[in-house]
Amino acid sequence: MNKIYWLDQIQAEERFLVGEKAFALSWMQQNGYPILPGFAINASILRQFLKIIGKSESLLADFPHSALHLDPDNYHVLQTVAQKIRQKMIETPLPPEWEQEIFSAALKLNSPTLILRSSLTLPYPVMAGLLPAQVCLCEREALSMAVKLTWAELFRARNLFYCQKAKIPIEQPILALLVQPIAAARVSGTVALDDNHIYIQATWGLGHSIISGEVSPDYYQINRSTGKVEVQQLGNKPLAYGLKAEAKSTDFHQTCLETILLSEEQQTQYALDQDSANQLIKLTEKLADMGTIEWTFLADEEKTPQLYINQFYPHFSPTRKPLMKQKLFKGLAASPGVAIAPAQVLADSNLELVDSSGSILITKEITPHCLPLLKKAAGVIAEKGGITSHAAIIARELGIPAIVGAKDATTLIQNGESVLLNGDRGFFYPLPQGKEEYLAPKETPTSSFFPNYPFGTQLLVNLSQPSSINSAAQLPVDGVGLIRAELMLLDLLSSQPLEEWLFGAKKLTLLDHLIELMCQFTAAFAPRPVFYRSYDCQPQFSSQQILKARGTQNYLLDPTFFYLELEAIAAVFAAGFNNLNLILPFVRSVEEFTFCRQSVEQFGLNKFHSFQLWIMAEVPSVIFQLPEYVRAGVQGIAIGTNDLCELLLGVERNLPLPGFNARHPAILKAIKQLIELAKDAGIPCSICGQAPVDHPELIEQLIKWGITAISVEPLAVAKTYQAIARAEQRLLLEAARSQTT
Repeated sequence: MNKIYWLDQIQAEERFLVGEKAFALSWMQQNGYPILPGFAINASILRQFLKIIGKSESLLADFPHSALHLDPDNYHVLQTVAQKIRQKMIETPLPPEWEQEIFSAALKLNSPTLILRSSLTLPYPVMAGLLPAQVCLCEREALSMAVKLTWAELFRARNLFYCQKAKIPIEQPILALLVQPIAAARVSGTVALDDNHIYIQATWGLGHSIISGEVSPDYYQINRSTGKVEVQQLGNKPLAYGLKAEAKSTDFHQTCLETILLSEEQQTQYALDQDSANQLIKLTEKLADMGTIEWTFLADEEKTPQLYINQFYPHFSPTRKPLMKQKLFKGLAASPGVAIAPAQVLADSNLELVDSSGSILITKEITPHCLPLLKKAAGVIAEKGGITSHAAIIARELGIPAIVGAKDATTLIQNGESVLLNGDRGFFYPLPQGKEEYLAPKETPTSSFFPNYPFGTQLLVNLSQPSSINSAAQLPVDGVGLIRAELMLLDLLSSQPLEEWLFGAKKLTLLDHLIELMCQFTAAFAPRPVFYRSYDCQPQFSSQQILKARGTQNYLLDPTFFYLELEAIAAVFAAGFNNLNLILPFVRSVEEFTFCRQSVEQFGLNKFHSFQLWIMAEVPSVIFQLPEYVRAGVQGIAIGTNDLCELLLGVERNLPLPGFNARHPAILKAIKQLIELAKDAGIPCSICGQAPVDHPELIEQLIKWGITAISVEPLAVAKTYQAIARAEQRLLLEAARSQTT
């Protein structure tokens, strides 16, 4: 059987063998569109490979009638089986004749680096979004591994779940592979159109930064009839992706891509120049109403950058009737994942009557009163808010996809309408009637995903929801770096405000609830440390009112609840748990801290040897007064980058301006100074804001400066674990090399 199908030669009858993506690009290339050369690997080859594995692996011995026909609702078993299948696929070598045929074809592409994409033979766009591409060197061993890694993505638990629920016949050869060259790009993006407008997104470098949600691209809306640019918005583009100059083919866990930190000048410039924009507009005129494309202008200093189409998503294809066109709506990607479910558009009142089970919540703004609905929801779309808002934080902790900053979402989607939400890329759209509704659960990384590498830097997890404790406790973390009290108590405070819980019998109920929750966290993670951040009032008012009400200043004005928190902590220690610590929020002065320390002593917490009293380093004045704080009794600091950025740069955390983030030079200098001051004072220093997650390239710098711990949300543990490992290995290697010279 032929394994290789070249894009410029694929025929209509071969469509089922090469998949929708390869077939669409082939049709375009054969009709004169600018497509990079490439080939598809026959979809039936995957099934043959699984049969080879089945000879030694019982899970696949009767593929697909045994292991893959599991109860999709028993997700623990499904995930265990999926991990074992993928591991066996990666370990099993390709037959030498296959390897040689694929490698020989790759050599004809005359490219040192290749990209492999999944090309599904069934038109399921949601599943296509769950299968990431692989980039590798054009070397035999590296290419073979990339083929297997791309295949293995199909067998993640969420995808097996999807196949079962959507009744996709997995026994059919549904997955072909598309292999093409990949080269350095000057600018990349997408272009789409409807009856009236052309929509262009653009960013520097390769389009991976848009796919991963690490940038907000430049945006253009162009009137099709007049050619006039009606909307032009500068994106937030702090970084770009390029190709590594010296990638090692022997390390398959290292990508061939590298992160390029952009200068402030580049961040404030539009990536797309006028000539390039005109080329894109002409291209859409040829496409008419046929679809959406991903495009790239290759970087070439000696020649005019050449436009190429990377992927094509047709509204209809050359051999079938048009599909219903979908209008794509955008927002900020706040929590990763993909969901399809009926919309629950939240009204301003009667929230207690809303049943959010399995629905996608669509609201103007997530307030404390509707946050408990998230626990039952399949996803959330909010018109307001940023990626550091409490709604986004809780969505990431619960593992549900979320989009914020989605303008007019409550009017674009009707209540009960089926909606597709892509939290990885920040878009959503209504689905045709009759589309089966499902939600593929998000996979939780387990210890088998992490290399056995000893860290010098502690990896902690931010956690506030009791429902997430058990899964988070199984992660390879050193403890809990941040429990936000106000988020931990959301269920209780959603029914009545805090003030109503501080009197009479309700006060005892609140105390019992605090003790119970604290014990759940400490018991699950013992003997690992747990850092509880005391209550930080953040009402839904203007910025000025929020700042006035926040932090330890409130404890001086009315210490009632703070004393209740201290009493609960003392009860936890009395119950035999000695791994609980306290972080004070939003400390403005040494006097505020001194009051809190004296209160801690009144409740006898200083008598427990393991107990530590820290402060959040998020108010800029801490940078200048840290030595005084240490002399007053501070035993550690946790840098809160979300508030630090807001206060130091004068921006709203929920309405960030382009370039005003944790990579701003002023913020980096502040973080460095805090770490070095803590080091000089001999106290630990952690960082628990969003910066290490949004900008993982900063982790190596943090470790160089002397950070002792990095605390991130559960979904970010895996990539942060790998980033710390790579950074420490590089720093150790640099140190070893410097000693030998």
